Amino acid sequence: KQWYQRRVAITAGDLVFPANNHVRQVKSYVESTYNIPASQQRWEGWPPGTSDSLELRDLVLETPFHRLKVFRRQEAGRASVGSDDEFMDEDVLESPECSSTSAQRPLMTVGKSAEENVMQFLQVFEERYGNVHPAFHIGTLKSALTAAFNVPADLKRPLIVFLHSDKALTGHLFCSQVICSESMAGYIDQHFVMWAYDLTERRLQQQILTECQSIFGYSGRQQVEMYVPDKLPLMIVITKVQSAPQVFAVFQGDISPDLLMAQLIDAVENYNQTRSIEKAAELEQEQRSRLRELQEQEYLDSLQRDREKDEMKKKEKSTDCDSALIPLL
Repeated sequence: KQWYQRRVAITAGDLVFPANNHVRQVKSYVESTYNIPASQQRWEGWPPGTSDSLELRDLVLETPFHRLKVFRRQEAGRASVGSDDEFMDEDVLESPECSSTSAQRPLMTVGKSAEENVMQFLQVFEERYGNVHPAFHIGTLKSALTAAFNVPADLKRPLIVFLHSDKALTGHLFCSQVICSESMAGYIDQHFVMWAYDLTERRLQQQILTECQSIFGYSGRQQVEMYVPDKLPLMIVITKVQSAPQVFAVFQGDISPDLLMAQLIDAVENYNQTRSIEKAAELEQEQRSRLRELQEQEYLDSLQRDREKDEMKKKEKSTDCDSALIPLL
């Protein structure tokens, strides 16, 4: 199946949903992002016959985007469930650009250290999406590289750099439906080290670009810069061939879960081939090192034996001289 997108405008906002998303996933997005339970959502603009189980691709939607409105409905008194008088005080849902992101706790804060921000990212991410997600490395990007590559060959893993932005249209869906799925989180934990960073604020964007340049060089910075900030979120797969870390692949947030999994599997297979070559070279180097150490030790042992023999000869010679002396009367 091809991976199409449908743009859905919710009042003043403009959101992009993959075409194979179900209607219930759009409602779930509104529920988790704006804290409006699906039971309190009143929608205008869905085509007749729309049900939660239908995919967006199966609906007759306007192009280039389809406009929807959603209202918050609140309970009034003890009206029976399902009655027309059940709700009152309808509040129109505003777009993320209007007011909702301002009420959200930010994933990172300008002015904090990298370690503090990564810890804050983890805490806020779990508040939003729950505990099922890949394990995020706590520390700087450099320490994540160390955890991925400065270990024995058997333990080396590619590094995923996950760059998020609350302003990205696909950011929430990518987090909630792709990387937080049990299968995706489990595969990433088994085969990768993952480091996450938020680029909602411009100063944070500049910080990560500067760090990328210091680690990967100017070409590495350019590879990341071409996606920031308009093409977030990103998953950047970093591998290390010989001594230099390099960008192996970049995946954008509009990639389908199946395609992302296939690409990650391909990245692991490619890296394992490289790692097997490195492992063989590392083993050969260890063998040469052990042989050299053995030869050096044998040489030192030989010198020690020669010194001991020389000492013995000196003692024997001294004894012979003493016994040859004739005492005077």
